[in-house]
Amino acid sequence: MSAADATAVVHPYGFIQRDEPRTMPEHGIMNADVRTIPFHDLEVVVSDLEAASFGEAVWAEHGEDTRWVTPVVAAHHEVLQHLVEHGDVLPLQLPGIYPSDEVLIAALDSSRQALERAWRFLAGHAEWSVQIFPTSSPGPTETPAPRSGREYLERRRSQQGSRDEARRRRELAVTDTHEALAREATASVVRAPLDSAVTGREDPMLLNSAYLVPHQGEQRFVRIAEEHHRRMVADAGMRVEVTGPWPPYSFVGAADQNSDDLTGTAP
Repeated sequence: MSAADATAVVHPYGFIQRDEPRTMPEHGIMNADVRTIPFHDLEVVVSDLEAASFGEAVWAEHGEDTRWVTPVVAAHHEVLQHLVEHGDVLPLQLPGIYPSDEVLIAALDSSRQALERAWRFLAGHAEWSVQIFPTSSPGPTETPAPRSGREYLERRRSQQGSRDEARRRRELAVTDTHEALAREATASVVRAPLDSAVTGREDPMLLNSAYLVPHQGEQRFVRIAEEHHRRMVADAGMRVEVTGPWPPYSFVGAADQNSDDLTGTAP
């Protein structure tokens, strides 16, 4: 959309390498066509959306409504996920609201140096997610009732000592796994564990981490994660779950931690 059109907005998903053969997703948000706009050595992947459905006023009214925003976020992600499975991508966050291609490019040009640093940092990489959960613990074994108060206290001390030792072993195993995976990555981040209401599991999440992994090292990264999973299931009562490759959402600002959040420069 090369000229301002009051009935439409340009929505950017992210950047890809310019003039690189690339399979593009067929559709984006609300089944809109996906196209690209040249941006120096890169291209911006965009869709033209109806302003009546995705303009500033609509976002102001519905941007906090999870029922409205969830399918939009999912469609935005699907475009980026398609792109990362076929090459490098620098993702941009929602909302993306620009009245024309020219306004979008002008906004991006104002942060061109930061965006180019981010691209150089992320190129050749994808994000991999690792989460660790406890395995289902066996039910309590029946033990005879203590014969005296002294025996009761001794049993309690022994149980507490066993719990402390198990907790220490788990913490060491989680730390060892994270450090082993971080050594295979260009960058890593440990995030707050997700609540059970989000994961849908009763067992608490013990590690929620992301790793920026070079493409040529992805198989080795997954292999190391699987080795730690087998060891932790056998020795520490935990399981390692690896997913990816993802668009490198967690590392867009990592190239320049002292600058503004790069994902805020456009959408």
